[in-house]
Amino acid sequence: MLFLSSEEIARLADRSELITVVEAAFRIQASGDFQMPVRTQVEYKGKTLLSMPCFTDSCFGAKLVSIVPENLQKKLPPLFGIVVLNDGYTGEPLAILNGAIITALRTAAVGALSIKYLAATAVSRLGVIGAGVQGYNQTMFACSVRQFTDVYLYDHNEKALHILGEKLTSELPGVTIISAESALAVLRQSEVVITATNSEQPLFPNDRTLFQNRHFVGIGSYKPEMREYPQALFRNLKYLLLDTEHALQETGDVITPLEKGWIAEKQILPFNLVISGKIVDVANEYNVTFFKSVGMALFDIVVADFIYNKAREKGCGFEINL
Repeated sequence: MLFLSSEEIARLADRSELITVVEAAFRIQASGDFQMPVRTQVEYKGKTLLSMPCFTDSCFGAKLVSIVPENLQKKLPPLFGIVVLNDGYTGEPLAILNGAIITALRTAAVGALSIKYLAATAVSRLGVIGAGVQGYNQTMFACSVRQFTDVYLYDHNEKALHILGEKLTSELPGVTIISAESALAVLRQSEVVITATNSEQPLFPNDRTLFQNRHFVGIGSYKPEMREYPQALFRNLKYLLLDTEHALQETGDVITPLEKGWIAEKQILPFNLVISGKIVDVANEYNVTFFKSVGMALFDIVVADFIYNKAREKGCGFEINL
């Protein structure tokens, strides 16, 4: 069995390849050729433990994730995890992979896919709210599918904002990185807006004029009590596009709009319909689109299988015996 660390996975992970792999995962989702229960989520004193199993025809496995937001105060990552990958025919354990980086990469690839399919080709101004791991990865993946010239960043943590700004300036030559004074300032300047926060209150004012001619990518809000967007956005939508139907029970950015009647259930559609070409006209007169991601084990397993096979091909990883 192969063990793959975060450093090895990062070396093996090509952004364009991963976007293609996640796009294939959406096509598997559309075909129905997989089995994935609702993830088990256990909470205790502010800590969260997630168990996410999934079967496909060629492989299966599970991801186990811990989320401890208070770790940021200890200068530790808020998320730890492992992915166990099994052979789809024999059940033999093939690999253990660092789950945090698999999560970071596949989530960023998902967000980038929504930009690829839903954002105008000529967009040049990207806004990112949240300067954590997703803030970095979402920006890098987004810049691989559109030629952004300006990236506007905001986080209430000024130190984290400064660190992210410097890192992106170093890694994105030719792109102007601007640290904004507020989430609203980012929104006003951007044509594509990515939110990756733990907020329990909307990040923006409830003003419908702000939610026009833009594409929004919701990455935060992974619990029912969490919300990143106000009523105004949902009132302006033709469709709310989800990566998985599990979002209907998991995120406040779907649960609350439905409960309060800001959007109808018939307006909520799986994003795989866009990828398959079954729906094309996804915007109305407000020209606004919203893709909400909560993630799913299918992404983890398909990406883990790709990384594992690439590691075998290149002789990477550390062999261990159970």
